[in-house]
Amino acid sequence: MAFLRPVVDDHWVNRLTGRVSRHPFCHVELFFESLNQAFSVIWGETASFRAKSLSNPNYHVLSLGVSVKEYDACLEYCRACSSHGLGFDNMGMWRAWFPPVVSCTFCDASSQAKGRTFCSKVITEALQFGSVGEVSLLLPSATTPSMLYEALSGSPRIICSGVPYKRQCIQRCAPVLAIRMV
Repeated sequence: MAFLRPVVDDHWVNRLTGRVSRHPFCHVELFFESLNQAFSVIWGETASFRAKSLSNPNYHVLSLGVSVKEYDACLEYCRACSSHGLGFDNMGMWRAWFPPVVSCTFCDASSQAKGRTFCSKVITEALQFGSVGEVSLLLPSATTPSMLYEALSGSPRIICSGVPYKRQCIQRCAPVLAIRMV
């Protein structure tokens, strides 16, 4: 997972999200190493895969060791969402901050059923489809990037947690340290 911290010139919604969250993230993407691509959705676009280097210093990456079965199922779900052309759900994103006391069938419907989604919802759904236990108790429609990070960050399956840009700098400056870090 790649969690993005907002920067000063980001859209005000991203800056607000990062500021009021327990963890300062405004966006999340699910990175598939076999494709060298990340899956997510951003405002004004459809859910899709994009080539990513993850070199942006504002990313915080959590590498979670998953089984082949979990990985393949998550990838399958993301491919299905990508082929459905799910649009961005602005109201759903705002609603995640104010989950209802009573369940709402339409509000809590899956991204595919609604035809639209937001980043942390679709990523949570993908992880749940893949049976990744760390997110089993999350309600996707009420999950923010910060909540998703919280659910994953304490996992004993975390392989690496950090900013890839900083790791790359260390590798260039001190190759011996980099080998030990991997």
